[in-house]
Amino acid sequence: MQEKYNVFTIQKGINILNLFKKYNKLSFTDIQKDLKYNKSTLFRILYTLEKNKYLSKDKNGRYELGLNIFILGNQISRVNKLKKVSDFYLKELAEQVNLTVHMGMLDGLNVIILDKYDSPNSSIKMVSRIGASVPAHCTGQGKVLLAYSSRDKVEKIINTYGLHRYTPNTITTSNELFAELQNIRKCGYAIDNSEHEKHIHCIALPILNEFNKLEAAISITGLVIDFPNQEVVNENIKLLQMTRDKIREKMNYKK
Repeated sequence: MQEKYNVFTIQKGINILNLFKKYNKLSFTDIQKDLKYNKSTLFRILYTLEKNKYLSKDKNGRYELGLNIFILGNQISRVNKLKKVSDFYLKELAEQVNLTVHMGMLDGLNVIILDKYDSPNSSIKMVSRIGASVPAHCTGQGKVLLAYSSRDKVEKIINTYGLHRYTPNTITTSNELFAELQNIRKCGYAIDNSEHEKHIHCIALPILNEFNKLEAAISITGLVIDFPNQEVVNENIKLLQMTRDKIREKMNYKK
């Protein structure tokens, strides 16, 4: 990274946190001695980290890692476990339906593709890639993730990104979107009817954890001609549900 892009105050905070890779607890003097920071600067950084729960103090006034470090680490652990557990089942589903299977989740205000499998016999190779973000309001996974999120978060996403029209089928008003999300919650799945890309059809379901809270979404994607009638759509929904239930069982999420 070029030096001109480096934010030095943030870098100093990161340097402090990195000390805890080697030490469980450190006093103010320990940190100042190791990093040679100005005492007033160090005090302000430590105060900020403590206030935001990235550091805490023990009864002797020594610093240790705070609750938010644990929460962030646990979140990464859960995501990694979910990817590892679902890997076999997503691949199995892709081969079973001869279409593309995705798993995604909300990361802040973005829908991130966590995993993807293309069937060797799929009629089309999707350009989506793991780690990329996709719009929330016009994709199957995105709509499922919004449907099982709070109204405040949905409104924040709308206010941040808008409801851009990608195809003639894209939902572009808040009222239409909230009506769609209510219907998704009612039926338990979402359909992307060529709303993001022309000629592309997608079916998506939520994965809820043991607290009945949203973890991720899984989907089957193909061409419109791959879903010629409601009977085929219903069959794919059943297969998605079976895959979802296998993942939840393996993750020890109660049904």
